[in-house]
Amino acid sequence: MAEDTGIWLSKELSKLADKQKAYENRAFLTAMKKVVEEQNDRMKLLQGEVDGRLWNHEQW
Repeated sequence: MAEDTGIWLSKELSKLADKQKAYENRAFLTAMKKVVEEQNDRMKLLQGEVDGRLWNHEQW
């Protein structure tokens, strides 16, 4: 669910950035897209870590 939202948001930011005429607005939206993509990557890593910790039989 969260990954889908991140993908959707990234696409929307790209569309908005493409429509902007002012450099500052394009730069801001492009930077925001990069932050969203980094957050998506971190979320995937954290989900994997949680899964790994839950299935670690030595900690049961």
